[in-house]
Amino acid sequence: MAESVFLCVGLARNGAKSIRREVERLSDALGGSKALHFLFIESDSDDGTVVELEKISGTFENLRYVSLGRLRDELPKRTARLAHCRNVYVKEIRENPIYRDVDYVVVADMDGLNTKISAEGVESCWTHDEWDACFANPDGPYYDIWALRHPDWSPNDCWAQYEFLNKYSKRRERNLFASVHARMITIPKNADWIEVNSAFGGLAIYKRALFEDAEYIGLDAAGDEICEHVTLHDQVVERGARLFINPAFINAGRNGHTRELFFVRKIRRKIKHAKKRMREHAASRR
Repeated sequence: MAESVFLCVGLARNGAKSIRREVERLSDALGGSKALHFLFIESDSDDGTVVELEKISGTFENLRYVSLGRLRDELPKRTARLAHCRNVYVKEIRENPIYRDVDYVVVADMDGLNTKISAEGVESCWTHDEWDACFANPDGPYYDIWALRHPDWSPNDCWAQYEFLNKYSKRRERNLFASVHARMITIPKNADWIEVNSAFGGLAIYKRALFEDAEYIGLDAAGDEICEHVTLHDQVVERGARLFINPAFINAGRNGHTRELFFVRKIRRKIKHAKKRMREHAASRR
């Protein structure tokens, strides 16, 4: 890592209050690299994000941003906008001479989730050498199920499964648990690395070469929304790339994505305890 040049990329929208703190965390965690660049792609902000990015670019060396303005009218579907914005940094990686010496690309969410990223976690990625992309692990349930593809753990689009189950069952809470929440397992920090066909989880490190001949796609042939990370990963895995979740690469704690999961578990525990008390009460009256 100390001999490598890193480029940290991310998308920025309505992050005026948080983006400086996010850059500081990433800068600290990636400080062991030979050189570090930042590139942010902004769009559709209405809170002064562009003004803040301009300020930050004057503070942090090698930090650039590209503002695409308002895209919602041209690209009304969210995943289409995400893919479009991500492909802007892909184009920069390929064509901008500023980044010709980059060895690794760090893709980071800039929405405040990466609160536990550390230099130790980043450096743990170099305890293995067989990966082409390395994904972070939260300190709690793994929440990014839509981006996850693993033959046993999460082999399909979780939301497509949820919609399918809803056609045949009106028990939507049960369908949601079966499709999404049941897959939110907690991976111990000392567990073995997990090879996947796709993942993300808010933070990932890629070998730069993966972006040379792949792009993000946010809509399927029918024009329906799909996870843009999965489409990129499908392309690189087909060409032989190996992708892993590194359990020691901790980036986040409990968050809004898992709040509903803990609520469901709490309700189920209460129901279980209530049933137990009812059985005990009935037995005592015999």
